[in-house]
Amino acid sequence: MSRHLSLFVAWMVVGTACQSGNGPQPPPPNPPTPLAAPSAPGPVEAVAEVGGATLTWSAPAQEGGSPITGYRVDSEPREATLAVQLEATTARVTGLHAGVTYRFSVAAVNVVGAGPATSSAAVTLPDVPGAPVLLSARRGDAEVEVTWKEPGSDGGRPITGYLVTAHPQGVRVKVEAEARSAVVGGLTNGEPSTFTVRALNAVGEGLDSSASVRVVPATVPSAPTEVEATAAIREATVTWSEPASTGGLPVEEYVVTVEPGGMRLLKGAEARSATVTGLSNGTEYTFTVTARNEVGEGAGASASRQRTLNVPLAPGAVKATGGVRSATVSWEAPAGDGGSAITGYTVEVHPTGTHARVGAETREVTLPELPSTRAYTFTVSATNAVGTSDVSSASSAVRPLPMPVQVTALSVPSSQEGCLSISYTLRQQDGERADVIVEVDAKGDGAFQRVTQAGSTDHEGLLARATSPAGAPHRFLWNRAVDVPGASTARVRVSARVGGTGQDSRTVALSLPAVGPRCEPRMDTGRVSTTRGHPHSGTVGDFDRDGKLDLAIVEQPHGSSLTLLMGLGNGGFQPARQHELGSYLGVNTRPVAADLDGDGSPELIWAGMYPGLSVARGLGNGAFDTVRAYRLGFGSGSENTHQGVAVADFDRDGTPDVAAVASDGTLGLLLNQGDGTLGDFKPLGRMGSSGARLALADLDEDGHQDLLAAGIGAAFAVLSNGEGPFRIQQVQGAFLTHDQALGDFDKDGHVDLITATSQGNTTQLFLFRGDGRGGFSTAERVASLQDDTFYWEHASVAAADLDGDGQLDLAVKVEEDNTLALLRGLGDGTFAPGPRLPAGRMPYFVTTADFDGDGVSDVATLQQSSDDARVWLGGPGRTTQALLTGPGSHFATGDFNGDGWTDAVTSTGPGLDQVGVSLGGPGGLLPRPAVAVGSLVHELLVARVDADAALDVVVVRDSTDGTVGLLLGNGDGTLRPGPDLSPGGQVLHADAGDVNGDGRLDLVFRTLRVEGDSYLNEVRLLLGRGDGTFEPPVVLSAGDSPTRALLGDLDHNGTLDLVVPQGSYGQVTKVLMGRGDGTFTDGATLSLGYDVYLNELRLADLDDDGFLDAVYSGHGVSYSLYVMKGTGTGRFAHVGTYPAEGNCSGLDVVDFDQDGWRDVLCANPGMDSVSLLRGVGQGVLAPAQVFGVYEYAAMELAVLDANGDGLLDLLLGSGLGLSGKTALLLQH
Repeated sequence: MSRHLSLFVAWMVVGTACQSGNGPQPPPPNPPTPLAAPSAPGPVEAVAEVGGATLTWSAPAQEGGSPITGYRVDSEPREATLAVQLEATTARVTGLHAGVTYRFSVAAVNVVGAGPATSSAAVTLPDVPGAPVLLSARRGDAEVEVTWKEPGSDGGRPITGYLVTAHPQGVRVKVEAEARSAVVGGLTNGEPSTFTVRALNAVGEGLDSSASVRVVPATVPSAPTEVEATAAIREATVTWSEPASTGGLPVEEYVVTVEPGGMRLLKGAEARSATVTGLSNGTEYTFTVTARNEVGEGAGASASRQRTLNVPLAPGAVKATGGVRSATVSWEAPAGDGGSAITGYTVEVHPTGTHARVGAETREVTLPELPSTRAYTFTVSATNAVGTSDVSSASSAVRPLPMPVQVTALSVPSSQEGCLSISYTLRQQDGERADVIVEVDAKGDGAFQRVTQAGSTDHEGLLARATSPAGAPHRFLWNRAVDVPGASTARVRVSARVGGTGQDSRTVALSLPAVGPRCEPRMDTGRVSTTRGHPHSGTVGDFDRDGKLDLAIVEQPHGSSLTLLMGLGNGGFQPARQHELGSYLGVNTRPVAADLDGDGSPELIWAGMYPGLSVARGLGNGAFDTVRAYRLGFGSGSENTHQGVAVADFDRDGTPDVAAVASDGTLGLLLNQGDGTLGDFKPLGRMGSSGARLALADLDEDGHQDLLAAGIGAAFAVLSNGEGPFRIQQVQGAFLTHDQALGDFDKDGHVDLITATSQGNTTQLFLFRGDGRGGFSTAERVASLQDDTFYWEHASVAAADLDGDGQLDLAVKVEEDNTLALLRGLGDGTFAPGPRLPAGRMPYFVTTADFDGDGVSDVATLQQSSDDARVWLGGPGRTTQALLTGPGSHFATGDFNGDGWTDAVTSTGPGLDQVGVSLGGPGGLLPRPAVAVGSLVHELLVARVDADAALDVVVVRDSTDGTVGLLLGNGDGTLRPGPDLSPGGQVLHADAGDVNGDGRLDLVFRTLRVEGDSYLNEVRLLLGRGDGTFEPPVVLSAGDSPTRALLGDLDHNGTLDLVVPQGSYGQVTKVLMGRGDGTFTDGATLSLGYDVYLNELRLADLDDDGFLDAVYSGHGVSYSLYVMKGTGTGRFAHVGTYPAEGNCSGLDVVDFDQDGWRDVLCANPGMDSVSLLRGVGQGVLAPAQVFGVYEYAAMELAVLDANGDGLLDLLLGSGLGLSGKTALLLQH
């Protein structure tokens, strides 16, 4: 048990229980030990606590013979309030004072009394914290923020918080122990306060810090009141009243802020107004006023928005209309005058920068003296007292109408030449280019018709001829012999027109002598121009600005070069030349020619591999500048994608823009920047996954060019309004288009669509009738052509009025039989089958243009296998007629009935084993009965072998016995069989002449004979007896060349000599000089060149010096014709080498154009063409003119006047009976 003791001593008495009981008494105890006080307790430990201490000890070692009854606890110093609570050997001492150091003693107590005491070590009780260090007191709005530093002492116990007190208000704020600042709120702005801080711990509140300086709570002033602003020119006056509250402190200044711009003006505390200067005219401003005191700037108050006086707004709706070298500009007044009345307007011309100023009431003005060579835009600005407005939006680009051109001089020489050079002069104030028409009135009845343009490199064509203010001279070559062959007088008229103006003409009367030599032949077939490679697409343009259309051709193998065919003006072209572009041209590249920079020279534009679009600037001399590339979207490009290109002024700014299809099928625009460069690609829409070809026309008849995009999978009409976005609508049913053409095929005034589709072995043409709103009807099939194409799924079609009947026709390539199929338009959307024209080998691309400048469209094709371009001239009765078919295969000519007209003897019959004569004359070739010759004919030789006057025919044929057939003439155009001849071997070629001078015709044969295991080529002579029989053959020469041996008087001594090609390819020719008795001596050896493989050799006097010259065709690096001048001694000297533009198998030398000089003709079996190289004197030949014939119809040729018109014509055939057509080419 325990009890509380008071005063200074605590006693604890512990009683001892006494034991008693019955039973035997124990033995008497030992004598008792005397009682004593207990010994001192064990060590005393004291632990200080808040307001007290806890003591612990151990019991004393000796109880003194009596149980311990308690303990006495004492302290030093003694406290009257001391209280002790005992629990065994532990005591809780309270009633102590904080911060005092105590020593405690403990003594044990028994019945004897208290024993000695044990003292503890001294312990100090915890105290309250020391005073914090006050650092600052910062005012706020009705509050103060007080900061301090923790006290130097925590009193022995951790600080538990702080107490901040505002004096004299007594507002107290308690914060956590971690805080070093506190905000004392609830104060009154403007009322001063001081602040103290106490720290708290478990003992209690510590001492106050020293008091802060006096702090007055305050805030910024409230917004000023009654803020108003008055605007003037470039300034405004702002007024205000003081704020309702100053925030507890005096206002120091006012701030005026101006927006926009952020300008700030500071005014003193007494100010109530401010003038703001430096403002912009016509600008709406907001003026905000704030008050500032010691605390800062208060809220602002704004006046209503005020606008300063300004220049007028820009005039609107500026429109321009072109006049002759002028433009009329109109506009609408500005929507606002800026607060000041408008005093006038200024109209500016762009890009010249010239101005015109007019009064305030004017809304339209005409600006004169504007050269018509470019387009202009116009802007208008308005002026008032403040100044001049911004310029208006520019008008649409307007190109003034040009002044008409004047034909100021015209002269035509009076000459018998077949071609006459017409000179004329064109004058136009601005140097605008003019299109020219040259016409002739041969009958004097006023019925002028266009003249025929002759081909020339020295004369100009008729397109876009230059003019000048002083007059620019020009020369045009007129093929008079074609137009007025028999006229003695004529009137020639030259007319010129600049686009958009009237026509001016000048006429001259001529006295014409009889026509002498024709200046150039014209055949009733297409002109052929060989290319450098395998052409697959092209475009037309006047790339050298000579007034004649040229062809730029993309060829295979694909690379970075372009082939150029420069036009001669007659449908023919100069020899092909290559131009390196430095940019790749792929298999599907289809270039477009257009003048983007307005310099009169078209650029070449095409889409293809990355980055997408390429532009080669035309230099006007047939060359192009470095290619500039433009990106089409984000695709890398693919040469298997049809990436169409079209050029038109889509944004109506007077310069042509480019529409192109990117590799992913996206159609977009690249707008012209005004200098021929293009802007970024602006997508319009997706035209299908495989790209599309583009065509241009006004599909919705709103006066703006639209696009028709057609490809594999879909076709779309892309409709422009000239200003905003395009409308795109799909053409229903046009799912598979390999090519397309646009035109009014049914004459209803709307643009229709023709699509060409190649599937399997058929090319099908479909018509979609336009509705004039951009829509089309469902498809109508208008033609189906059998065409087993080499290139799977490829078609090419073009549309034009080719026959001059006013209806659009179609030209379609047919690869299966290598022809161009013409379909004649009937004007109702249907087509009638037309002629099939010979189109070389593997026609691939078709286009139309006026290549001869006669105002009628011509048609051109490109052939990938024969490597050429072919042009057929359009118009009534022109070469868009089918070629006449000749009477046979092998040919020879002569007058078989003695009527003065040349006849043709030909091999004929199903097996070409018959020979018949077709009589010539004005009625054409009339066949006579044919005679069977027993086997396939290889060659025909016309000769007079018997004594009568009739011509006979030697027939070289298939023969197992080595015989040659002989057909004797009856003098009426019929033939009868004669005795066979036996030259001794298989005959390859034959020639005839009087070798031994006996007046009877002898025969020379080139034969092939088998000798052992080898073949021997020999030249054998059969001397004629004059009755149709011959002496046995004599071998003149042996060798290994199968080429023809030729007779001729090389040394002009009256006896025939013999030219015998030697070598396996005839590189060396042996000359045998005739003795006049049928024998020969070795003459000179004629070397043809070891890199030349001989095709054909002919002897003729090309330079008219009386000596035979040698002409031979051969091929080394390319096919060529070679001219060797005969010296009259049996020797020859090289004169020239000329490109044959073909492989030149058949060869003839004749004055074909009847100008007095012999020309060279050769048939080109590999190219299905015939080449004419006209003699120009001295043995020199002009560049080849090449004419097309049907497939496999150019192995053999013969020259005669087939229709009796006085002009020589050509018969061409397959020679060996190959499948194909034999052609009769008539000269016009």
